Formats: sequence, structure tokens, C-alpha cells
Amino acid sequence: MKFPLSIVLLLVLLGSIIIFAVNTDIDYVKLDESSYISPEFGSIKMTTNLYFVYQNALRRETKSITISDSNYAKSILESISYGSENDYFKSIYDFGVRIISTDIINETCYVNFYDTPELIELFKDDHFDLYIWAIVNSLTENNKVKNVQFLVEGKQYSRSMRGFNLNAPLTKLDAIVYTKEKNSADTVLEFLDYMSTLRYDLAYSLLTEASMNAYNYSTFIKYANEFNERHKGFVKESYYTRVFHSHHEIYIKFSKQYESDGLIINEYNNWTVVKEDNTFKVQLVKN
Repeated sequence: MKFPLSIVLLLVLLGSIIIFAVNTDIDYVKLDESSYISPEFGSIKMTTNLYFVYQNALRRETKSITISDSNYAKSILESISYGSENDYFKSIYDFGVRIISTDIINETCYVNFYDTPELIELFKDDHFDLYIWAIVNSLTENNKVKNVQFLVEGKQYSRSMRGFNLNAPLTKLDAIVYTKEKNSADTVLEFLDYMSTLRYDLAYSLLTEASMNAYNYSTFIKYANEFNERHKGFVKESYYTRVFHSHHEIYIKFSKQYESDGLIINEYNNWTVVKEDNTFKVQLVKN
């Protein structure tokens, strides 16, 4: 039996009305304002490098900071204002300078200072350029900021330094960051740290080419596991280096204390370090 087209259309329309009526009667759960958290007003944590001034260079310090209300620049500067873990490391805040505002526009961060006697004292300091670049390098660690423009109460301030001028946006400068030259003992300590944290890939990368030929990666993992098992509960206590013409010998003292009677057990190990391509590498020799 066939229905006329008009009846079919009428039935479809009637069904749609019934479905709409049923759905409008559903009691949906609504969030009140106290239950709703806007991402704009949230905060995130990130690990970044902050820079401070010591002697004639910038000193890098890795810190975990909280970015509040999506204000990246303000959070970075606040973290710097709290100071370094090293009391000898200084920043602009040790002069008592104050900042009116920070704004990021087109990847340029505008840092606006109050014009105060403390700011004038900062400008007179012999390391003025380092204090400025401590801010620049800290803010440009993240790709949100490419350069930093400093203002004094909304106006540009002209001051030459290191071939640049304070009245123009400044970019990151790595040449003034202190870098410690890694010595042979540093290489061994780094090697041991990688093994203790099970980063065998990084430890293996510190071996000489001859050591890699003697130890393929799976053999090295076996060596590292055995070393960690033998040294379970031990801590590095001290070390010294003997320098020979062709290589260095690094001697490390490990110690472990028994819980029962307080007796301390000492163990001594040594590693041979040689230079390959002007870089210190650990030489492992199979017994």
C-alpha cells in the first residue's frame, strides 16, 4: 500500500516536532561561575634559564617558574626579582629599580622602567650592560620573545654598549655567558651520573672510539648494570686527577654507611681519560 507524498511529509514533520519537544525538556547540568575555570586566568609551570651577573659575565641558572594569567614576561621578571640561589649572583633588582609594565607585541618585549635615582645608579654601574642583557637573555629563552626594547617611563633612552644602543630592541647575546671548560674529571663525573640515572645512551656517547669498538652498546649496558649493582647505596665522596703526557687518571672515592653500627665502607675506582678531537673521552679497557 502506498501513502500519498503529502502524508509522508506530514509524518516526518510531526516526528521532528516530537523529538524537539522531548529534547527541550532535558535538564542539562550547568556550571556556575565558581566551577568554571577559564584558561585565560589559569597558570602553567615551565622550566627555563634565568641569567644573573657575577664578576664579568652572565651566570645561567635553571629554574621552574609559574606563568600566571598568561603574562610570560611579568612572571620571568618576578622570578629574577626573587634572586639567585647563589648570593653572589646579582640582578637589576639589587639596585632597587622598579618596572612600570611589560608588554609583548610582535615578539618584542617592552620593559618600561620608572625614572628613579636607583635607575640612574644602575646606568652608572660598570657592569650596566651585563645587567641589561641578563634581562634580555632571560626573556628571550622562550620563542615568545625575539628581542627586548627598554623604555624609561614610556620613552627611549640612548646609551651605547657593546656596539648596540639601549634605544633599539636588543637580541640575545650568548658571548657574555660564562661557560666552564670541561676538564677530564668533569667528563668522568658526567659519565657516572648518566649511568646512575640509567641514561646509558648518553654515557656511551662519552666513550672513546676504541672503547666503542671494544664494547658494543648491548655489552656496555651489561657493564653499566653491573657497575650500578656493585655501587648500590654508595655515594661519591671525593676525587683527584693524575695527569700524564698521554692521558689522565681520575680516582674517585665512594662511601657507604651500614645502618646497624654506623660503619663506613670505602671503595676506590679509577678511570682513564684521553682527548679525542679536542674533547675528553672515557677509555674503558676490558679485563
